[in-house]
Amino acid sequence: MNAPEISKTTTLLPLRCLMNSTSQYEAKTSQKLIAAVVLFFVLLASSSTSPSPAVLSAAQTLFAVLQCSEVKQVCSILGCKSQLNDLSGTVVRIKAALEDAEAKQELSKQDRLFIEELKDAVYDADDLFDEFVTLAEQEKLTKGIKVRVLALFGKYGTAYNMAQGVKMIKKKLDAIASDTRFNFNIDSKPIRNRRLETCSYVYEADIIGREPDLEKIVCVLLDPIVQQNVSFLPIVGMGGLGKTALAQLVFNDARVKNAFPLMLWACVADENQKLLDVQGVLGRILASANEGHTKNEGCTMDGLQSQLREQLAGKKYLLVLDDVWTENSEQWRILIQFLMGGQRGSWIVVTTRSKKTAGIMGDSPRHDLQGLSKDNSWCLFKRVAFGSQHANPPEDLVKLGQDIVVRCANVPLAIRVVGSLLYDQEKHKWLSVQKLGLAKVEGSQDGIIPILKLSYYQLESPLKCCFGYCAIFPKDQRISKMTLIQLWMAQGYIQLDDRHLNMEDVSEEFFSILLQRCFFQDVVKDKYGGIRSFKIHDLMHDLAQEVAGKEICIANTINGDVDKKIRHLSDFNIGSSSLSFTKTQIRSYLSFARYYDYAMDVSCVAALLANWKYLRALDLNFLQIKSFPGSIGKLIHLRYLCLSNNHELEVLPGPITKLHNLQILNLDGCLSLKELPKDLCKLVKLRVLDLKGCNNLSYMPRGMGKLTCLHTLNKFVVGNTRSNKELFSGLEDLKALTNLKGYLEIDIHFMDTGVNVGNKNGDREGDCLGNKEHLKDVYFYFSRTEGKGREEYDEAVMGELQPHPNLEKFMVNYYRGVRMPRWPIEDNLATFLPNLVHMELMYCPNLQYSGHLRLPLLKILAVGNCPNLLAILQCPGLEVLYLRGFNKRLEIIRRIKSKEFGEATPGGIPASSSFSHDIGLKVTVDNVAWLNSLRMDSFLGLGTLIIRWDKEVESLGEAREAFRRCSSSLISLKIENCFKLKSVVFGGLEHLTALETLKIKNCSNLSLSEEVEREDGMPWQPFHHPLRSLKLDCVSDDLPNWIQYLTSLQTLKIGLCPGLESLPKWMSKLTSLKKLELMYWPHCPREGYQQSTGDDLAHIQHIPEIKIRRHY
Repeated sequence: MNAPEISKTTTLLPLRCLMNSTSQYEAKTSQKLIAAVVLFFVLLASSSTSPSPAVLSAAQTLFAVLQCSEVKQVCSILGCKSQLNDLSGTVVRIKAALEDAEAKQELSKQDRLFIEELKDAVYDADDLFDEFVTLAEQEKLTKGIKVRVLALFGKYGTAYNMAQGVKMIKKKLDAIASDTRFNFNIDSKPIRNRRLETCSYVYEADIIGREPDLEKIVCVLLDPIVQQNVSFLPIVGMGGLGKTALAQLVFNDARVKNAFPLMLWACVADENQKLLDVQGVLGRILASANEGHTKNEGCTMDGLQSQLREQLAGKKYLLVLDDVWTENSEQWRILIQFLMGGQRGSWIVVTTRSKKTAGIMGDSPRHDLQGLSKDNSWCLFKRVAFGSQHANPPEDLVKLGQDIVVRCANVPLAIRVVGSLLYDQEKHKWLSVQKLGLAKVEGSQDGIIPILKLSYYQLESPLKCCFGYCAIFPKDQRISKMTLIQLWMAQGYIQLDDRHLNMEDVSEEFFSILLQRCFFQDVVKDKYGGIRSFKIHDLMHDLAQEVAGKEICIANTINGDVDKKIRHLSDFNIGSSSLSFTKTQIRSYLSFARYYDYAMDVSCVAALLANWKYLRALDLNFLQIKSFPGSIGKLIHLRYLCLSNNHELEVLPGPITKLHNLQILNLDGCLSLKELPKDLCKLVKLRVLDLKGCNNLSYMPRGMGKLTCLHTLNKFVVGNTRSNKELFSGLEDLKALTNLKGYLEIDIHFMDTGVNVGNKNGDREGDCLGNKEHLKDVYFYFSRTEGKGREEYDEAVMGELQPHPNLEKFMVNYYRGVRMPRWPIEDNLATFLPNLVHMELMYCPNLQYSGHLRLPLLKILAVGNCPNLLAILQCPGLEVLYLRGFNKRLEIIRRIKSKEFGEATPGGIPASSSFSHDIGLKVTVDNVAWLNSLRMDSFLGLGTLIIRWDKEVESLGEAREAFRRCSSSLISLKIENCFKLKSVVFGGLEHLTALETLKIKNCSNLSLSEEVEREDGMPWQPFHHPLRSLKLDCVSDDLPNWIQYLTSLQTLKIGLCPGLESLPKWMSKLTSLKKLELMYWPHCPREGYQQSTGDDLAHIQHIPEIKIRRHY
C-alpha cells in the first residue's frame, strides 16, 4: 500500500475511522471516554505544523481544525459540543496573543517566559498526538475496522491512558491562556527594528580593506562600451559586511563624480519583501534630485513620476538604491519603468542581502561582497579597540584581540561593535569576550544581532524553524544539504502545499530561499551542478543560536541531566567513560564524532534509547557500534536514523521495523553489514535507504516493493544462493520501486542454480528499470564468482535491467556476458540511451559488439580490460577518455567543433586547422604505444594526457606521432608509475610547444639529471617558454640544470629529494617562481614554511611561498 504523506489529512484519519464505527464503539465504552478521545484529536491536531519560534503556526492549525465540520459533527453526536466550544475560546485567546507576540518581535522577559510555557504545552501535545496517530496507523495496516476500534478505544487500551494526558495538557493550556499577565494588547503599530535611513556621505578614512571592491565596481560603471541606456549593478552580501559603506565609497569617488553629471541616493529599506512602496521610493529619489528639498510632499503618484522623469530626461545619472529587499519582480518592473529615461551609460547600483533580489534585475553584472582579509580585519580592530595606541597596542592584549577578531569572522560591523566595547577596558573584559563569544557579549546585541535579525524577521514561520534548527551544527561545520533537508522533514518543518508534489521539493525551495538571502554560503557542487554541501557564516550561526534559545544545545559531552528546555542536542566529544543518560524530551540527538575518536558500547546505546523516547532524529555515526539493541523499536516518534560508518555493525535488530514513522535510514559505510531485517517492508514511510559502502550485503529482504515512498536507494542486491524464484521475486520488488531517483548500484550475485535461468523467465515482462524515469546513474556490479552457465546467467539478468532512456550515467563491472541485451542494431543507432553523458565498461572479458554505436551527448568514456569488444563508438562531444588494457579493435570517433568551419566536422581535418582549445579533451592510457593506433582526430583538441601504469614503455618516443598531432593543444602532461621509463624528451616532450604543466611521479628508472643537454646547454627548447608548473617525484641527486631555463615557471614541487645536498644558485634566475615545495629533504638547513635568512637559502628569497620539509 502507499504510505500517506505527512499532512493534515493524516491527522484526521483515526477520526474518520471512529465516525464509521460509532455504533460498535458505543456498545463498548462510555461517552465520556469517546469525548476525551475526540478532544484529544481537536487539541492535538496542531501536529501537522511543527511549532514555529513563536508557536503561532501550531495555534493557527489548531484553530483551523476546530472549525472543521467533521469534528463538529462528531462532537455533536457524542454530546461534547460544549467542550468543543470551551476549547475554541481558549484557542482564540492563545492565537490572538501569539499574533501580537509575533508582530512585536521583541518581547519582555515576562512575555518570553509565558511563550516558553505555551511552547512546552504544545510539544507535550504533539508527542502525545503523534503516538496516538502512529498506533492508529499501525492497527489499520494489520486489522479490520471493528478490531481496530476496540483495540484503540477500549477502557483498558492505549486511548484511555492517552485521554488522561489530554486532560493534563488541556489544563495547562487553559492555565496559560487565562493568566492575565499573558493578555497582550494587540498593537496596530507593532514594534519593529527598522534600520535608520542611510545617506551618500562617508568618511573614507573609516573604511578599511575595500579598495579592490571599489576598483572593480568603478571599472564596471566607467566601461565605455556599455550599450544600455540604464544598467543595473547589485552589491550582494549578508548584513554587516559593509554594502552601504562600499556604495558610499563608489558614490564619492572622484572618477565616478566626473563621469555622472547627476548623482542620486535613495534608502529603500523595504523590509516587506512582498510589498514595495513604489511611490515612497520615487519620492526619496526625487528628494535626492532636488538636493533634499521636499517639493514632492502631497504629490500624487502621477505628479511624482512626472517630476522625476523630467529630472532624468537625457541625463547620464548614477542612482544608488540602498538596502533593497523586494523579491517581487512585478513591483520591481513598475519601479524601474519610471527610471528608464536616462542617457546611455546611466547606472543604478543596488545594495541587497538577497541574491533573488539581484536576480530580478536580469543578466546584469553582480558584485558579491565578501568579508575583509585577515590583515584588514586586524587593522580595523586595532584602530577601533586601541584608538590612538593602535600603532603600538599593549602586548598582553594583542593575542587576545587576534583571537577575538577571528570570532568576528571578517565582518566589519562585528569588528567595529566588539572593538568599541573593548575600547579602554581592562584585560578581564577582554578575557570575558574571548570566552563567551560574540553573541553573548553584553552590548553586542545592540549592534550586530539586530542587523542580522532584519533578514530573519522577513522569513515565513516554517523558514524560521528551518533556519533556527541549523544551530544544532557546530560552527564552521561543512553541512550536507541533503542531511539538513532530511532533518527538517524529521522534525515536521516541511509540509505539502498545492504547488508541490512531495516534501523534498518543498525542502529544496526552502533551502534555495535561505541560500539566496545569504543565510548560507560557501556551497560545494556536485558534477551535475547541484549543491552538495555548504557552510553557515559564524555570525549567522550566532543568530541561529539566538533565535533557537535554550531549545538547541551543542555539548562537549553528555555527563548529567539535560535541561528540560532542550529539545535538540548535539555533541562532538562523546565517550563511553563520560556518558550519562537521564529521562528527557529531546527530539534530536546528533553525534559529530569522526574517524573513531570515540566509541559507544551497546549498554550506552540501550540507556540512550530507554531515556530519550521522544526522539525524531538520531545520529550515531562513527561510534564503533558493534550491535544495536532491540529497544530501538520503542522509539515510535523516530523519523531519522543514521548509523553510518559503524564498520563493525553486522546486523540490525528485528524490532527496528516497528519504527512506523521512519523516513530516513542511513547505513552508509557499514562495511560489515550482512543483511537487512526480513520485515523491512513494514517501514512504509521510508523515503531514504542509504546503503552506500555496504558491500557485504548478501541479499535484499523480500517485499521491498511495498516501500512505495522510497525515492533514494543507492544499492540493491540481486540474487542469493537459494533459488531462481528468489532471484525474480527480488527483481519484481525492484520493479515496484518506481519513485527511485539519483544513483543506484545493483550488485548481482551469481547463483549456481541459474545455469538455465534465462529459460525459466517464462512470460515475464522484465524492464525492472525502464519505469524509473528519475534515475540518473546506474552501476551494474557483477560478482567475480565463476561457474558453469555464468555467461547465460549474466545476460539473462541484464535483460531484466534495461534502463530508462533518461539515464545519464551507465557503468558495468565484471560482466561475463557476450553481448548487452537489447543493444541497438546498426540501422537504429540513436535508440540506446540517447541522454547518456558518462559510460564505463570495466573488466568485461567476453563482451563483443560489432557495428556502430552513436552516443551524441557522451562526455566521459572509460573502457578497461575489455579485450574482445569490437565496436565503433561515435562520441562527438567527448571530453574525457580513459583506456586501460585497450585493444586496437575498439575504434572511437570524435567530432570536433572547428572555428574555421563553424560546425561539427569529421575527424579528418588537418592538424594545422584552427580548433577550439576550450574543448579540453582529457585522455588517460596505460600503454603509450597504443596512442599511435588511435585515429588522428582522437588527438585534435587534446588538452590533458595522463600516462600511468605502463609496464613496458622506455621512451616517450614510442608515441612520437601522437605527440606531434597534439603539439599545439596539449597543455598538461602527467606520467606516473612507469617503472621502465628512461627518457621523456626526444620524440616526446620536444614536440609539445604549448605545454604548461608537467608532472612525473614514481618513475624510478628515469634519471632526470642525465637527460642529454644540447650544445647550447638549453634542453627541451621547444617548451621551456610556456611551462608554468613542474612537479617531479624522486630526484636522487642535484636538481636538473635544465630547470633554470624555464623562465615562465611559477610553481616548482619536488616530492622526494634524499640526495639533494643544497639548492643551486641558479634558482635566483627563476624570477617568475611564486611557489616552491621541497618534500623529504633530509639535508635541509632549516625546516618550515617561512623564508630563511641563511646563506644556503639566500637565492630563493624572492619566492613568495616556500614550503620545505625534511620528512615526506
